[in-house]
Amino acid sequence: MDKISVIIPVYKVENYLERCVRSVCNQTYPELEILLIDDGSPDRSGEICDVLAGQDARIRVIHKSNGGLSDARNTGMDAATGAYLAFVDSDDWIDPLMLELLHRLCCEYNVGLAECSYRNIYSNCIKEETTCSGKIIKATAAEAIEGNLDWKLFKPVAWNKLYRAEITKNIRFPVGKLHEDEFTTHKFYIEAKDVIYADVSAYNYDRSREDSITAKFHAKNLDACQAFHEKMHLVLETPALSSILGKLCNVYCYTLFSSLEKCVNAGIMGKELERTVKDALEDRTILEKQSIEDCYRRALDALDEKGVKASVQAWRGK
Repeated sequence: MDKISVIIPVYKVENYLERCVRSVCNQTYPELEILLIDDGSPDRSGEICDVLAGQDARIRVIHKSNGGLSDARNTGMDAATGAYLAFVDSDDWIDPLMLELLHRLCCEYNVGLAECSYRNIYSNCIKEETTCSGKIIKATAAEAIEGNLDWKLFKPVAWNKLYRAEITKNIRFPVGKLHEDEFTTHKFYIEAKDVIYADVSAYNYDRSREDSITAKFHAKNLDACQAFHEKMHLVLETPALSSILGKLCNVYCYTLFSSLEKCVNAGIMGKELERTVKDALEDRTILEKQSIEDCYRRALDALDEKGVKASVQAWRGK
């Protein structure tokens, strides 16, 4: 039986960690290696990791100095010994059948990556991300990346997937970046070539934490624009992905100007904003060669000539 290495980055989650780890220990797929990466957590999380490891021989704890989510995931990837990898965020939890389902799909369809749907857990309600139709969909890398852009079935997140370890060997998460999944998911698809999606909700995404890094916009969220900048150039260099370039450019533009608008509204300035503007202006010629919407063309003109605030106003048609 193939071993699955489940990588769980741990940082300031003492109130959530046991729920997460128990959900992995209770998987119907038994052959697991559970890697708890204590990322220098200042609370009791590291201690809880050690207690849990004493209760289940499949759990291995790695204590390290704080390096952020990407660094913790990379540490887990480097230490993993399984034929397959999965990532679970330590404030989330998974349904008992998730890993068995995804492993079966990888084997049945001979693909390097399988993913499922998820449910959003809010403080006052639960919302399914999709209709959970039960459909099984096989897709090429281009089709999966297009699905990310449409935000329908395939999603640009790390944690609702099972990866054949061999497709991850040359890919690591970008240390110090937010939206790290936007820098990497498409690369995993490209390495896998064909992927499987199961429209079955099996991951529980806890969106109730007000202290979560995804709870509010700040300057580091501009990393998403950098991710699209890099993604666009990779697509340009990959002929098999040419069919999605136009859509990618439009989503890049939306991400760019919606982020710039949030910067204007929040009074955000600094090096992250300067980097974002620099990348956008360097990409302007490429973007304008694609079928981007007129509002983005106007906004790029204004960004070049008058700056950030004017570009947002042009995008909004003001």
